[in-house]
Amino acid sequence: MRGPPGRSRGSIETRTAPIWRALADATRRRILDLLLERPRITGEIAAEFRISRIAVMRHLQALSDAGLIVSRKRGRERRYYVNAIALQQINRRWFDPLAAGWVSGILRLRRRVEARELGVERDAPSLDIAFDVRIGGSPAAVFYALVTDPGGWWGHPMLRPQATGLTLEPRLGGLFVEHWERGGAVLAAVTQLATDRHLELTGPFHLGLGLGVASFDLAVDSDGTLLQFSFRAFGPIDPDSARQFSEGWRELLTRRLKTLVEQGVRLGIASRARTRLKQPSERRKRTDG
Repeated sequence: MRGPPGRSRGSIETRTAPIWRALADATRRRILDLLLERPRITGEIAAEFRISRIAVMRHLQALSDAGLIVSRKRGRERRYYVNAIALQQINRRWFDPLAAGWVSGILRLRRRVEARELGVERDAPSLDIAFDVRIGGSPAAVFYALVTDPGGWWGHPMLRPQATGLTLEPRLGGLFVEHWERGGAVLAAVTQLATDRHLELTGPFHLGLGLGVASFDLAVDSDGTLLQFSFRAFGPIDPDSARQFSEGWRELLTRRLKTLVEQGVRLGIASRARTRLKQPSERRKRTDG
């Protein structure tokens, strides 16, 4: 005969209660469906409903208070993102966390960080980076470089000294792996993906006990593509690491990725030109011909 629920079950009940209250409303569930497709600004979300913009903003606030979504303001626009870690807390209540895959590991890492009581505010990032990059190439070309050829633009100082290469599996749950001569390390996993429009990577990124979320949003710009990038990290991060990540991301995207797309010059760890993979448009042309 089973005894009363343990402390861990009560703890899960307490943590997930606000999430259940937020999900009880059909409009909020529909908002989450929209954000699962891709991040959206307030106006885009409001346009999907017949209720007032103020009512939509109240629903967004309820979802934010429950930790189900996070947002970032750029100029006059606020963009909203799904917080997959909060959703995973519901999954964990009834399912084996090992079966839930990579996000379960992320959730366990976050709980360990919080358990150490390191003074980090629960949902406030320790590191918050955001900037835009204009790249002379189509969104399809930029996305192709991001997910198919990371070694052409990603490199030191964002890698371990012993790193010899990189691979990224362009699918939900796919791993972003740093390879060593006799091993390697998982940098992140693909937690959101919309071909030619959006990529989100979530993982340790060599942050130690920290957890990072990198988001890449692509849109057509007058000169090619506007890449809107953000990187949020949670957990204990020392000032030197914070500075390194801030400078490193700018180097990777504003110079190396931009140079790869615009000039075909490889400044990443895989600096040697490899056999170029055919992009989808080229394969279609060959087939049609």
